[in-house]
Amino acid sequence: MWKPVRRQAIVSEALPDGSGLLFDAGTATAYPINESAVRIWELCDGAHSVAAIVDDVESRYAMDRSTVESDALKLLDEFVERQLLEQPPAE
Repeated sequence: MWKPVRRQAIVSEALPDGSGLLFDAGTATAYPINESAVRIWELCDGAHSVAAIVDDVESRYAMDRSTVESDALKLLDEFVERQLLEQPPAE
């Protein structure tokens, strides 16, 4: 079971409205993220499985589990694609 891990080189900054900004100094690229994506990013600590991340987000926001799961998986794929997370193990 994959437990996403943030790359240490990525800097995250919380913004006053609850959203955030991820910055990759290696590519000098900033990625704005919304409030729920900030929570998912925080949970990418290597201790939380994808299922645990979905559980957490579902408990915080009034959304059905299938929507949360779909959105979380899409976001995690984007994080991997943008090289913001360590690569997941091959299945």
